[in-house]
Amino acid sequence: MQWTYGADPNGVLSISDILPEADRRADWSRVRALFEQQIRIADSGGTTPAELRDAFSDAVEQIATSYTDREADLALHALAVLGDVECAEFIDDALRRKHYDDDRFGRDTVAEGRRRPSPYEAIVETCRRVRDARQLCMALRGTGTSGLLIGSVSYGRYHNVRGNRLGTSASDLDCLVIAQDSEILDRITTGIAAVPGLTAAEVDRFDDRTRLFRRDFDDGKTVFSHKFRLWSDTTPDAVLPITVAPVEYQLSLHIMSLPVLERILVSGTPRLLRELMGVRRTVRDYRQTQATRQDEVFDFSGRRDASPLDADEVEGGWLIAPRVYHLDQFDSYFPGFYQTMLFPRPTTLWDELGIAAVIDEFQRKISERLRYEATRRPSTLLRHDFAHVRRTVFAPSVIRSLQSRDHSS
Repeated sequence: MQWTYGADPNGVLSISDILPEADRRADWSRVRALFEQQIRIADSGGTTPAELRDAFSDAVEQIATSYTDREADLALHALAVLGDVECAEFIDDALRRKHYDDDRFGRDTVAEGRRRPSPYEAIVETCRRVRDARQLCMALRGTGTSGLLIGSVSYGRYHNVRGNRLGTSASDLDCLVIAQDSEILDRITTGIAAVPGLTAAEVDRFDDRTRLFRRDFDDGKTVFSHKFRLWSDTTPDAVLPITVAPVEYQLSLHIMSLPVLERILVSGTPRLLRELMGVRRTVRDYRQTQATRQDEVFDFSGRRDASPLDADEVEGGWLIAPRVYHLDQFDSYFPGFYQTMLFPRPTTLWDELGIAAVIDEFQRKISERLRYEATRRPSTLLRHDFAHVRRTVFAPSVIRSLQSRDHSS
């Protein structure tokens, strides 16, 4: 009988057999030390500093570069290291549950009631979504589109990506798909059916809404948004057994044609100046459910502006009209939801339309706008991340990246 990693006949894995392979793959010493530090603080009755949790997720993100396309191994090796810190001998569902549900380091919320995940939970849930994003890329490659990884898996990986427990919904896998025009939706429908964990019923619902979109709402100013339930049937997930935690989460696709992307990026103007672009622009979004949030935007100083989000119920969903950008009476620039999707710079999954240069140009214009405002208010602290509605869940590496752009601005 051939056992993997020293598994016994009941499928339990020996940590002592896994650790050498983990060591050959990457240097886990910092992850190990920072986890042990968190345990000692918790055991002493102290509160884990946010900086320590940030350092731990940062160390895991650096390790992850050694596990490209091997997310299941990353999750397994991480559990072996965490388990070994606490003198566990075997990996089984009991150990997985212990670390997945581990709230010793604080069950606090980070923003909008969003629960902070446990260290192992953040690792596992990030691994699952990175793997599924790769599967989406494989399914849609060749459709004449471009795909960008946005949302928490782009700016909060191994840090604030959470599962479905304690009454809070799991983090979505958010992707932006750019198409030449809406006729490409048929190809996307065909391709996406190959994504593991996606049922035929989910694909059929998507297909029905794409037809309604093309018939009624495709005007060059409207985004098509759709959420799929992933892993909602009995398909097993090798990274997270159903016996450990609920595996279902949502894949959130935002599909836009090139004209819509150009509208969001303000491609017709070389600079983001009021005299060139006016004080406000909106786009429409055709989505399945009514938005519960306000149209909330922030400027580079962190000042908030919120207004009611217009929503009309239509066949197959709702139409909302969020701002692309807003300039107030002080000439302060507030990037809207769709612009903040594109900074921090999203991960490019595939690019058959060559949009990378367009995204880079938008990044340049945003930095130039921050520099313009800084010259007018030299004593005010202005930062890129202050203008992002999700800045409280950014991973440390993302904060560093944006701060480097602040300094270059």
